[in-house]
Amino acid sequence: MTQPPADSQPPSTSQPPAPPLPVLYALGFLAFFMFGLVQAGYGPAYPNLGREYAQPLATVGITSSLHFVGSAVGTALLGVLLTRLSLRSSLMLGGVTLLLGLLGVAFAPAWALVLVGAVVGGLGYGTLSAGFNLAFAQLGPGPSNLVNGLFGVGSVVSPLLVTLLARGSHAPPFVLMGVMAALLALGIRLLWPRSADPLEAGTETAATEPSHRALPAAPGSRRPLALFGLCFFLYVGIEAGLGNWATTYFLRQGAAQAALLTSFYWLALTLGRFVFAALGSRFTPMSVLIFATGGAMLGCGLMLLGGPGPGPGTLLLGGLISPAPLPAWLAPAGLILAGFCIAPVFSSQLAWFARTQPPRLLPYMLTLGGVGGALLPALTGLALPRLGVGSVPLAPLIIAALLLGSALLLNRTLRRQTLLRHTG
Repeated sequence: MTQPPADSQPPSTSQPPAPPLPVLYALGFLAFFMFGLVQAGYGPAYPNLGREYAQPLATVGITSSLHFVGSAVGTALLGVLLTRLSLRSSLMLGGVTLLLGLLGVAFAPAWALVLVGAVVGGLGYGTLSAGFNLAFAQLGPGPSNLVNGLFGVGSVVSPLLVTLLARGSHAPPFVLMGVMAALLALGIRLLWPRSADPLEAGTETAATEPSHRALPAAPGSRRPLALFGLCFFLYVGIEAGLGNWATTYFLRQGAAQAALLTSFYWLALTLGRFVFAALGSRFTPMSVLIFATGGAMLGCGLMLLGGPGPGPGTLLLGGLISPAPLPAWLAPAGLILAGFCIAPVFSSQLAWFARTQPPRLLPYMLTLGGVGGALLPALTGLALPRLGVGSVPLAPLIIAALLLGSALLLNRTLRRQTLLRHTG
């Protein structure tokens, strides 16, 4: 018997058609660009928020934290909504909720209502983000990488937008984002056909034909779900850990432009997503993960050994390496390399999950990713006093190795289930 590919599965005959691709791409481009604007827009607005509401900057920073809390809840909430509503209706609800939250932050008469607006906006943001990621995951890693690249563009543009519009008040950028959220909700309402929801199964077909949306009945069917959840948890921990701690790492190493080097990391991540949007369909998810984790480990290794000032690798390896100074560009090059290589992981995992597991469970995977993004960088911070600045590249290096091991185990598990399905 011919052995099926490791990460393939029989096509589902009961999946209804997706919305017209021009509609999905137009809405997706608007959505992901707006996601980048919103997520990167709180930080640059801190000075105006503090001045207008007479709050210290340490207190103002809670707005971003509450946005992320709301986003994590909204991501999980989509999984619940999809048991009662179509994806179209869930996205419309998310768009309206995000609009209300952004307008609340823009026009709240009191500080407490700004915080409420941040939470409400986060709920809508999380619902929309999970829903659009779910819709594009079913198209494959290329389209998913493309729209996630638009998120990176929005993140780069957002600080410039806030600087230009928020000269006297924090409100104009949030109003503009609110207008975009309203246009998105209206676009979903008018352009997304009711009968073309990619998650709405036809009643007759669903009752008579098998669908990959149902959990497989084979023993151990929950193991792939647990492994997928672990992969999402670990990946977001790598991305957030490098992004959150790179500036601290380079400052401790004596770099003059530490924040700029961190910006290069995010630009490399964005560029990598656009590159893999064009190449993603040529590679299996497993091959992408091998490339990405290998590149991340190599990049973190360069950071560990190099950089301006005394290399942290000398301390961590107990003097086993040469104490001679290494080129100053080695550590920044390692950071940029890691950012470029991990760029396709998120979208490849999304597409892999959507092809092999019930798509309605994807929001819970995204929630686990958010937990990893919050927890793993915090562990890096706890390690700093004991291991020194070298813990910044060491932690993602170890996490990347764990991600590779988890992905290999997941691939083996899916391969075994596919063989059982074919022989049964």
